[in-house]
Amino acid sequence: MNKSILLLVLVILSIIGSIESKKVFNPRTDLKKQLKFRHFDDSLNYDAINYQWFTQNVDHFNPANPATFQQRYLINDQYWDGTGPVFMMINGEGPMDINTVTQLQFVVWAKQVSALVISLEHRYYGASFVTEDLSLENLQWLNSAQALADNAIFRNFIAQEYNVSKESKWISFGGSYSGALTSWFRIKYPHLVDATIASSAPVNPEVNFYQYLETVQTALQASWPNGKPNGNLCVENVNIATQKIQALLSQDNYGGVDQMFNLCTPLTNQNDVATFMQSLAGNFMGVVQYNDEEPGQIDIDYLCTIMTNQSTDPLTNYIQIWNEFADGECVDVSYASMIAQNQNITNDENAIGGRMWFYQTCVEFGYYQSSDAPSTNQPFGNLFPFQPYQIQQCADSFGIPNMYPNVNWTLTEYGGINPEPSSIDNTLYVNGSNDEWHNLAILPGNINAKNTLYIMGTSHCADMMIPTSVSPATLAQAQQVIFEFIQTNI
Repeated sequence: MNKSILLLVLVILSIIGSIESKKVFNPRTDLKKQLKFRHFDDSLNYDAINYQWFTQNVDHFNPANPATFQQRYLINDQYWDGTGPVFMMINGEGPMDINTVTQLQFVVWAKQVSALVISLEHRYYGASFVTEDLSLENLQWLNSAQALADNAIFRNFIAQEYNVSKESKWISFGGSYSGALTSWFRIKYPHLVDATIASSAPVNPEVNFYQYLETVQTALQASWPNGKPNGNLCVENVNIATQKIQALLSQDNYGGVDQMFNLCTPLTNQNDVATFMQSLAGNFMGVVQYNDEEPGQIDIDYLCTIMTNQSTDPLTNYIQIWNEFADGECVDVSYASMIAQNQNITNDENAIGGRMWFYQTCVEFGYYQSSDAPSTNQPFGNLFPFQPYQIQQCADSFGIPNMYPNVNWTLTEYGGINPEPSSIDNTLYVNGSNDEWHNLAILPGNINAKNTLYIMGTSHCADMMIPTSVSPATLAQAQQVIFEFIQTNI
């Protein structure tokens, strides 16, 4: 069992009583991970790159509020010749790793064009604490508009500190949520950035994001377990196992499923059942979203090799996959445990997603990966629906009855997949066919976007990372297209 993949999918361990167990899976927080960093430059002096701090306004839109906070940033000026472009990585819902400015693909390009590399940590994430805790009142300044303003102020600060020539071009980068941010940065502050690479950017948020699981099915169908094109059988067997589990769950005491899957506590209500079924799907969701990031990790073909094993039945195969991720420990699928985690108001500089991201989805974005797609389009059943299960989590986590994300305002503010064409004329939208989030992105064929790139066989944010031996051949080819776009705009 590859321990690192287990940690990526389940994120952290928690203690329940005296039993060590995996924390409950929640796709809105647990399908969050940092990019894979890869060393490429032996000449770089890593000791010279350290976190620095910048005084930022808490509220950019209320002049009567004088409060400030300290926001972390990173600079890599070892490639810059004083006249080259500025490459600005916009961060998202997690701590900013110091390798953000040293070990990603855009840094490879920065070396080739003598660029200054800069990056600002997203407010509320990492060590960029805005308030003393994460109480509901204190989360009022956590939104995309404030984050974009942070980057605008930071951009001008760097321009002054480094005496950047007015002739130098500014290129912003980002992936996933930060990919949406970098697209919106160009839309809202076109005078501050000359071109943008928006990778895996879900710029068209939907509250009920049922299409996510449809892409999981498509990726499984395209798999080659044991070197054979048996993807359809893989999906069929996942569906068979799911239907057997759902039949058991309809029986008294939920059919003994808690013992069958070594759950930490018995299922007690329908929300527990939904959380359990979501966790089962989550093993597949995470593997598809981050497929083939590095050698040795569990990938789609591995899952489907297990699911198409003819010597055992589909349910036994499904349990085997569950046990591999559980790694010998019980798994907590209690809805109450999940809500309790969301209610933790302590600042945590190591949290990826966490209460902060959960809040943002409940206020601005939705992105609820529900089981509402037709049964022919996904094999994971129908027991973790949008209503009431997904949306109830917001009300229960933040204590606001009928809490519902204002996605309509987000679409109005930024334009969704139909922004003003001139506002994205220098934005390149990059997406992968295996990435579930491409359903909410700007894709080839969009009449408002002239710069789009769709990479067959790649997953979430793959183009942002330096390729490895398991990367699809299409990745390096696509990265060359991206670099040519950058060269055209600097």
